[in-house]
Amino acid sequence: MPEPRAKRKARRKPAKPNPSFPLTPHNNGQWCKKICGKIHFFGVWEDPHAALNNYLRIAADLHAGKPVRLASIHSGGPTVKDVCNHYLNYQFQKVQTDGIRASTFEDCRQVAEGFARFVGATRAVGDLTPADFQRFRVYVTQHGPTGKSKGLGLHAQSRIITIVRSIFKHAYDSDLIDKPLKFGTGLDKPSATLKRRARRAAEMENGKRLFTPNEIRSMLKAADLPLRAMILLGINGGFGNTDCSRLPVRSVDFDRGVIEFDRPKTGIERIIPLWPETLDALRQTLAERPSPATDETSKLVFVTAFGQPWVRESIHLSSDNTIEKVVAIDAISHEFTRLLSHLGIKRKGVGFYALRHTFRTWADEVRDQHAIHRIMGHTIPGMSGIYVEEISLDRLRAVVDHVRRKLFPPQDAVSNQPTAHAT
Repeated sequence: MPEPRAKRKARRKPAKPNPSFPLTPHNNGQWCKKICGKIHFFGVWEDPHAALNNYLRIAADLHAGKPVRLASIHSGGPTVKDVCNHYLNYQFQKVQTDGIRASTFEDCRQVAEGFARFVGATRAVGDLTPADFQRFRVYVTQHGPTGKSKGLGLHAQSRIITIVRSIFKHAYDSDLIDKPLKFGTGLDKPSATLKRRARRAAEMENGKRLFTPNEIRSMLKAADLPLRAMILLGINGGFGNTDCSRLPVRSVDFDRGVIEFDRPKTGIERIIPLWPETLDALRQTLAERPSPATDETSKLVFVTAFGQPWVRESIHLSSDNTIEKVVAIDAISHEFTRLLSHLGIKRKGVGFYALRHTFRTWADEVRDQHAIHRIMGHTIPGMSGIYVEEISLDRLRAVVDHVRRKLFPPQDAVSNQPTAHAT
């Protein structure tokens, strides 16, 4: 979206790289030159080198008064804009066939547009060098792909690097370019060592992404339905925000006391034995559930007061029916943050997903990794993932019952009822 006019005027223009630089910084954030009475634009302020290259390619024709489209003039092969658009069209097709979520497409779009804007959309792909990727890496680390962030963490940097690499891998695989690009070290992902250090620094500042039993019990006491049921699913079986939002009614077997539900993120089978507290909360949630807005939402356990999924994407389409903007809506995160603030236990970086971290941390004390993987929807690693066809319900119950005892010690147990067993 273009910046407001007043804001554009308020931005400080950069100085020319050298006195002989032929271009002038324009208020819109690009380098320009007035030729034959008309202003032409050649690239963004952040990369005067690319702007100068774009100008030099067509300067003679422009000064001669010949009509020239900058996008069509390059040193051979497709432009950055060409390969980015081709990649985004491919990703949009995947959205239409449920191959990826719209929010994933939005990430790709922001990175592709940010990269094209930085190096020059009309620049030939063949002109890109490792130095271009290195400069983009420095820029995006400080400002993000849209240029509006104050800085990015290592995981966000990794995601951007992956997308940029994917753009040019897709171009090569699609025969848009005849050889792979050399990225140099500028697009190397942050090392595992750097990620561990960053995570440790965050833990030192904000604490581990875990809740204590007292904190979770206070949440359950203060939360109303359906949030209380979601919190129980988070600590009973490692449910995340999207897991709760997409849970179908048919996946809850109240007679057996289990949920059988493939994890939305990975499609991996999950079986979660439920505590009596969780079963009761789910029954009450369904009894009090607002009227669903659509046939699809009528299949869900949790819907908002307006009958919508708690986690969803608002997709804005352009006139040609392509995705223009995606707004992610996570009402679970919003309500959970309000609850933490009300209880005075809100910490930076610790949200609803920390319940999943807490479940896993406590469950590991049982030392039955295969059972924990089945509950959480993780792939069972190694050859065990091939040969382990079934894990008994008793093993799964042993895991969730241990976590329940951590949360509700016998003297403080919310319910003295035994855990429901399969018939």
